[in-house]
Formats: sequence, C-alpha cells, structure tokens
Amino acid sequence: MLGIVTLTTGGLTLAKSIAEKMPSKVYFKPKPFKETVHALYKEYDQLLFIMATGIVVRTLASVLEHKSKDPAIIVMDEKGQHVISLLSGHLGGANQLSTELAQITSGSPVITTASDVNGLLSVDMLAEKYDLVLEDFDGAKEVTAALLDGGKIQVVGMIVHEKQYISVTGDAVLYVGHNPKSYDQVSVQLKPKNLILSMGCRRNTNVLELKDFVMKSLDMFGYSSGCLIELTSAWIKEDETGLIELSKQLKIPFTTHSKESILGVSEQFEGSEFVCKTLGVPCVSEPCGYLSSRQGLCLIKKRKHNGMTLSLWQRG
Repeated sequence: MLGIVTLTTGGLTLAKSIAEKMPSKVYFKPKPFKETVHALYKEYDQLLFIMATGIVVRTLASVLEHKSKDPAIIVMDEKGQHVISLLSGHLGGANQLSTELAQITSGSPVITTASDVNGLLSVDMLAEKYDLVLEDFDGAKEVTAALLDGGKIQVVGMIVHEKQYISVTGDAVLYVGHNPKSYDQVSVQLKPKNLILSMGCRRNTNVLELKDFVMKSLDMFGYSSGCLIELTSAWIKEDETGLIELSKQLKIPFTTHSKESILGVSEQFEGSEFVCKTLGVPCVSEPCGYLSSRQGLCLIKKRKHNGMTLSLWQRG
C-alpha cells in the first residue's frame, strides 16, 4: 500500500488518479502536518509526497534512521512531470517505484544513485536480486565504490552473472556464506537465506522464552535470524501457540513432520527415553531439522534449555 500526501487541489487530483491505478491511500492537507507525516513514516513502506522537495526534506529530517529501515520516499510535482526517488532508492525500492509512477503520470523518473546511472548492480541490489542477507552496509558501500571506480568484484561462495562481478581475483571481494572470512582487499559478506530452525518444547512455552533461546543460540554461533527460511517441529506441535507465534515474529513458515517420518530417520540421532515414552519417538529437534533441510548440514547440534530443544540446519 502506497501512502500519498499532498497539500494542493492539483496534487489531490493527481493523487486520486494514481490511487486508481495502484493500491494507495491519500492524505490531503493532514493536520498537524509534521506529526501526521512522522506517523505515516512509521506506518508505510512507501510514501509519495506531491509537493516541494524542500518541505519533505525538512519534515522528515528528524525521523530518518538508516537505508535498511527507512521507507521508500518519492516526491513529485503536482503535474507529475518529475518523479524523484528521494530516499531508500535501492533497499526500499524507491527507484523502481519512481519509474512505475512516472509511467502513470507520463513524467520522468529522477534517479541519482550512481550505480543505476552507470548501469551497474550495487551490492545491496545484488543482495536483493539473489535473495541474500546484507548486514554490513559500510562494507557494501566500499565494495560498490570500487565497482563505480571501474573495478571488478571477485565473488566467493557462489556464481553470479552480472556485469563486473567475476569469479577470479578482482579489485574487491564479495563473499557469500555464513562464516566470516577476512581478505586483504576491500570486502563485504552477504549471507544466504537457507537456514532451518528446528525446535521442541514443553506445552504452552511462552513465545518470549522461545525467541530468547533462539536469538541467544544464533548469536553464540554467529548466525543471523534473517537467514532463517523455516521453523519446524514434530506433528504433535502443529497447534503449539508459542511456536506458531515465533514463526510469525521471525516471518518464516512453521511446518511439522509426522511420527512416521521422524521414526524413519531418528536412529541417526541421540534419543531420550523420556521423549520416547512421551511422544513415541526418541528425539524431535534434529530429525525434523534433517528432514526439512533435505538431509542438509547440521550447523548447531541439539541444544537444551528449560524444556526447550533447538538445532540449526543448512538446507542441502
């Protein structure tokens, strides 16, 4: 949903025409202006201001955070002639949205990010295209700068088919993997989204306790929650509210495995007599992770804490 803010009747006419072509909500002369805009900044992932750029800059200056968090901010005149990608051009999608809006208004998109102007794929855009997690924004900036200076970027850990990104020695390094590595050159690490979190717990375990256990475990072993793609457990936990809520908070699907499937692979893992008597299977966390990861690599072996078990797997 796009939030559109405008202050003039001409801007309102244009806003309504845009709203007819893409999901939008129009705010006309909102009062109090600054406070309302600040609230919209927190509510929307995309905001369009049909007004002078200076007004927008002065109004938003105090609430801007970081390009990884700020929404896409676009500014256009009330004739729709100039559509300016003002903020979060790459990660927020403002550049792409500006192009789409310009097509609607028959205007010109105004995009000033250097990589786009030069027809190059910046590190943050490469991360988005290949579904990789970017956490080192300073490193990304330095590697992209090397790219803009005409350098070639060596990619380690995967193959990409993009201009200036190569598989042999380059002027900077882009490493794709979970374990940190150091290089003599300017470098940045991107992390693949391929991790499976497998858990077991006592009935009615609170989601806060579950999440605290997960985050501390990931932090201890150096893995990112942003790389998780699935939370899994045994069939008996398919209605476990804590796990269901945890999956929502982590923004990943929650799956379960049948008793028969777990028994089929459980001999490969350490079991518990108590768990076997209770559930009819000797173990839960590791077999479920093994199944969901398609017989992948176990990165964190079973950890126990206060009635909870956890293991982490890399999908094969």
